[in-house]
Amino acid sequence: MNRKLWGICLKWGLVLGGMLAVLEVVKMVARQVEYGSAQMFDLAMIIGYILILYAGVKEFKASYPNRLTFPKAYLCGFLLSVIGSVIFFGYNLIHYQVIEKDGLSKKYDTALENFRKVIDKDTIQSEELAWYVDTVRVLVEAAEADYLQQNPLPDSVEQDVRKGVSLINTYFADKVSARQTSDTAGHYRMSNFAPYARGVMVETLQLYVAQNEQYPSTSDVKEIMQRALVAIGPVNPAQRRFELNKSHVPHYDHAVTYASVAALMDLLYGMFFSIFVAMYHYRSKEPAPEEEETEPTESIEQEETQES
Repeated sequence: MNRKLWGICLKWGLVLGGMLAVLEVVKMVARQVEYGSAQMFDLAMIIGYILILYAGVKEFKASYPNRLTFPKAYLCGFLLSVIGSVIFFGYNLIHYQVIEKDGLSKKYDTALENFRKVIDKDTIQSEELAWYVDTVRVLVEAAEADYLQQNPLPDSVEQDVRKGVSLINTYFADKVSARQTSDTAGHYRMSNFAPYARGVMVETLQLYVAQNEQYPSTSDVKEIMQRALVAIGPVNPAQRRFELNKSHVPHYDHAVTYASVAALMDLLYGMFFSIFVAMYHYRSKEPAPEEEETEPTESIEQEETQES
């Protein structure tokens, strides 16, 4: 029976390893054509894995002379998964060392892109909002100091310029820090916040200019804020979060490392799926048919007929 078990596991383990290898080739083609639906490949892997485990354990059950126990069924699925994982490990070594030498870097780029998409869909956090407001304030103050150094103004005008810049900065910070309402909820999504905040700054500047056109300091305030807007352009909370956390995205420099991790993950999948497959085959085993008992009345009647 051990020889038959190993034969069945080897057969379906080869099928499993081949399925995983083919799926890796399909993923390579998808990367080349920039097909982005990675969830479809994961779903195909799960379905294929379960079907192969089911077929392997089913064949073992059919060849097993006694009632199949759960440990025996699980052992078959486990051995099958081990063989498939070993084959998958060997294929990945060949794939990323010979077939697709830049495959690991492409996988990392794709992972980074997907991570950035997740960030863009998230909502800005309070700490990130405070960081953005403080950064804008510093950049506006730097633009103001640089402008006043390059363009000396009378004390009264310089004082009005400082008041105007401070007023705009304060109004901007208060409006942006007020967080979201039912009308502005979408603006606080990470992908939308930076453009929205710059729009608030532009509107604030336009409002200030419209209300203070008669003052000689207004043109200077406008020039300072326009310079500040250029400096604010690259400031983006989404990019900051991405840079701070992108080190958490798995990155493999060597094919051996990636092949080992991939094989281990597939083995864990197999161990998990084998629980349900073994449970199904164990519970679905039909009991042996009971022998029919012959009624004694029929035998008595037959004996009386023969005597007569």
